[in-house]
Amino acid sequence: MLTEADRKRVEARLLEDRKRAVEALASFDRERVSSLLDDTGELTLYRLHPADIGTESMELEVQFLLGSQEGRRLYEIDDALRRLYKTPETFGVCERCGKDVEVERLDVVPHATLCAACQRLTEEQG
Repeated sequence: MLTEADRKRVEARLLEDRKRAVEALASFDRERVSSLLDDTGELTLYRLHPADIGTESMELEVQFLLGSQEGRRLYEIDDALRRLYKTPETFGVCERCGKDVEVERLDVVPHATLCAACQRLTEEQG
């Protein structure tokens, strides 16, 4: 079971991670608004080389992927904060086996819901 000091440390880490995820999503939004036309000053895509357009499309796809990952991470962090505030006595208990999630694991992945052994099993099973 987590001590009060452990909970406070995990909460601080979650809030720090949440701030970074929100900043990353805001940056994604700002970059999404910018386009190749804005960067080059061109008025139409006609004068741009097809490779430039392809590169922009690929970069946009990468940005959407990163934004999606950050959004998912933000959801996991918010879910962990809800669990921490709503039921602090059960926070840090593995959802699969009911044992305590290792404090070291929560230091690295503060939104973890599984202990290291159950996480390994889950990943091995596919």
